[in-house]
Amino acid sequence: MNILLGVDGSRYTLAATRMICDCLAQPGRHVDVLHVLPLSVREASSAPRHEPETVRVPPVTRALLDRVERRLRSRGFSVTCHVRRGEPARVLPEMAGRGRFELVVLGAKGRADNPYLPTGSVALAVLERHISASVLLVREREAKREKALTARKRLFPVLFPVDGSASIEEVAERFYRLFHVPALQPTVVAVAEPPQGGVLAQLQAQDRRGLLGRIQAAARAWAKEAKPLLTRPGVRPQIRIVQGPAVKALIDEARRDAAQVVVLGSRGVRSPSGPPLGSVALQVARYAPCSVLLVRDLR
Repeated sequence: MNILLGVDGSRYTLAATRMICDCLAQPGRHVDVLHVLPLSVREASSAPRHEPETVRVPPVTRALLDRVERRLRSRGFSVTCHVRRGEPARVLPEMAGRGRFELVVLGAKGRADNPYLPTGSVALAVLERHISASVLLVREREAKREKALTARKRLFPVLFPVDGSASIEEVAERFYRLFHVPALQPTVVAVAEPPQGGVLAQLQAQDRRGLLGRIQAAARAWAKEAKPLLTRPGVRPQIRIVQGPAVKALIDEARRDAAQVVVLGSRGVRSPSGPPLGSVALQVARYAPCSVLLVRDLR
């Protein structure tokens, strides 16, 4: 398996390195580490033609790459480091699209002190590009949440939103193929989202109760169908039905569970009463309080 890791020296990308080491270490895996040197103002949108990409790597960049490489190799990964010059939000998605990567790993935020890299711009660029690789956005946990996690015997809570589509089977298979963590605690979350606008207000009380009941029943059925797909030896998923707008409901559940990862299919989460909402996965990835795995190339 080939993994592409984008690093910029921020605590977010160092957290991404730790996530790979702690959760993705398995024999035979290779990591391509990419660092993009931003262009200076006078260089405009292209690198100087007379200067090769790998020349004049700043000492701080070399130290960063050496540190990341040592840590990955200590966990059994083979590693190749790359240094490119350009706009990070352009270079990394292009490399991800060209390479045969199964997973792209990034910090959910970049270096806010870097004028060439607005916070989150690279992560958003990778999410919005049509590449076949799945994407893992890593958020560093706050100290208080780490202490709470330790108190819970280092459980690894993971949320799997479901919407009744067949993609949950591929999402589950991809997650278990990528991740290898002890004390895994998966929770299947189905959102019973009421219709938007004034739809409910236009209905009679009996019809309104009937519609809401059908939405609840549909969400419950989705969760029950997904549970066996996520069951593994020693792993027993929980089921939870929540109400409200999908994005807010999922983010609230991730915060309530102190989830480590939310796992989403690239097609997003569908409202029980409406058409597919492709933007839900993107919004959860942007605002979730934890890491997010967006599974792509769903069959």
